[in-house]
Amino acid sequence: MDCGIIIYSLLMVAALGQNLYQEQISETKKEKQIVSFNCKVTGRCAGNNLHWYQKRLNEPFTWILYMSLADNSVSPETTHPQRADFSTEKLSDSSQLKIQSVKESHAATYYCACYQTGTHSVK
Repeated sequence: MDCGIIIYSLLMVAALGQNLYQEQISETKKEKQIVSFNCKVTGRCAGNNLHWYQKRLNEPFTWILYMSLADNSVSPETTHPQRADFSTEKLSDSSQLKIQSVKESHAATYYCACYQTGTHSVK
């Protein structure tokens, strides 16, 4: 029986002032197929960085990478064990996370996130 691998993509908004939007909620792919998710950003992200996280069932969130929305550079310091399986690309007003060849171990929920810094006062 040839079963597909279900991969979910959800959004996460980490601060006021920006919105992250993903159209695809889930994708079912067979092994060795390509899957990609887009994350549209409105508003500003601190440092112009958009982060991608992986969440497997009964495991903590794992940071995959971040992408600079200013110059399309990708974080070199990631420690994700499958980092080589992921790529990212800037598309006009969004970021795309791509898995070039899906494996069973990629079955997870994927989140995009950014944050905004600023000052505030308490009275």
